Amino acid sequence: MSVESAMARYQEIYKSLYKRVPSELRELGGDWVLVNGARMTVEELKQLTEQLHRELQQEQARKRNLVKRLLNWFGGSS
Repeated sequence: MSVESAMARYQEIYKSLYKRVPSELRELGGDWVLVNGARMTVEELKQLTEQLHRELQQEQARKRNLVKRLLNWFGGSS
């Protein structure tokens, strides 16, 4: 995965999770990037992206569970 595609994936997942773009995301050269003030390697960015992806999946599962509970509650009360 190239630096550009790693940054694009991070930005996409970050935006999905937090409903805003990262405050800072830029390439520094030599497989280094700057993410919200933190300097890291592209590999570290990929790991951070996977962590955010897991958090996004957990949040989506929590919302689905809430909707199912509400539908069951409304369906069971009539």
